[in-house]
Amino acid sequence: MSLLWPAQVLLGVAILGAGYLAWFAITHGPLAGCGTGTGCHKVLQSRWAYWLSLPVSVPAVLIYAALLAGTVLARKPASPDDERGAWAVIITLSVIVAGAALWFVGLQVFVLRAFCPFCMAAHACGFTAALLCLKRIPHVPDPDTPMWSAGSGKRGVPRQGVFSLVLIGLAGVAVLAGGQVLFPRQRNLVAFLPAGSARATNQVAAPSSAPAPPLTPAAQSTNLPPSPNARLVAPRLLSLYNGQFQFNLSAVPMMGSPDAPHVIVYLFDYTCPHCRALHEILESAQRRLSNQLGIVSLPLPMSTNCNPLIPASFNTYSNACDYARLGLAVWLAKPEAQREFDAWLFAPEKLPPVAQAKAYAAQLVGADKLEAALGDPWLAQQLLTDCQLHLANWQATGRPAMPQLILGEAISLGPLNSVEHLLILLDRYLGMDTGVNKF
Repeated sequence: MSLLWPAQVLLGVAILGAGYLAWFAITHGPLAGCGTGTGCHKVLQSRWAYWLSLPVSVPAVLIYAALLAGTVLARKPASPDDERGAWAVIITLSVIVAGAALWFVGLQVFVLRAFCPFCMAAHACGFTAALLCLKRIPHVPDPDTPMWSAGSGKRGVPRQGVFSLVLIGLAGVAVLAGGQVLFPRQRNLVAFLPAGSARATNQVAAPSSAPAPPLTPAAQSTNLPPSPNARLVAPRLLSLYNGQFQFNLSAVPMMGSPDAPHVIVYLFDYTCPHCRALHEILESAQRRLSNQLGIVSLPLPMSTNCNPLIPASFNTYSNACDYARLGLAVWLAKPEAQREFDAWLFAPEKLPPVAQAKAYAAQLVGADKLEAALGDPWLAQQLLTDCQLHLANWQATGRPAMPQLILGEAISLGPLNSVEHLLILLDRYLGMDTGVNKF
């Protein structure tokens, strides 16, 4: 059994790595070296980081721990039947661990083309431990040694039994892979909040594990109506939460015309990957619907550097405040240039550095105008208003997820799949005739 103690050490390291990732996934806390734009961030924000809406690191911890327990039991003096039982667990779980490691490494190499160091370290330790365990199987040459019946007094695992256990382990890997392929995690939630209702209805998603929203004096109100009830109360005047938020559509950044009969509100963070993916969907939908749809585009930095209404554990987006200020400053200095600036900023897969973004903004609006806009008190007030609106949505839905769309009495949280997905939401919650079929 000498080779089992190295496997136990490796499994201990794998448990620590997977446990750290599980803590990050459950608490939404910061992960060291995993900022926006890194391969780590891309992997952990992908659909492949979940199995049936459960972070894959959670079952990984349990499987690693069970395999470790099996190796401990196998090293203790026991009856032949108990020894075979321990090795049945070890063989099955070793195959699952090794197969899962190959599956997830393959996803990072061939599908995501990005790597999470914590994931790779846990997979490497788990895979090596599994091989060590499989190498140490106590085979017996006697074909009559029973695998599933007790009382023979013969020690060891027969080869036919090993074959059966390997098949069971491979079935476990197939369940893992099949669950991810056939039942991808639902990343979008729509909370329908009818005006006058006491709470959300038709909320499609599992309850959030995020902490309750902070209630601070900086919030506009902690007794907001439960529905955003976004509606035009006058030409170019959009009201939300029964007038507790009002936006003059001539005085905020927009995609489309401020005279559009249908208006939605978009809360986004320039550094949020899902927000970046949604931007092109919104642009495409607005071009398709033309003057029928206006989109109020409000930067919402998920950073405590300028957002006082989120807990410190949410401060995961590097330089989010800098990009938000630049976006608002470009609009303030030259409104017609803001859409071009956003298109340039969202176009590359990786966000350009702040200095480069500022240089491009100065090129669009002029360096002097940009500096004046960055120092305008309106900019700080607008950012705070955006933060307060995000807090109101958080209180209404119980979730802080980004990006967010306010569509009448509904709030969409998280990424959308396509332009057609957005058109369906517009048809369903705004009553627009977008030309798509409802699902």
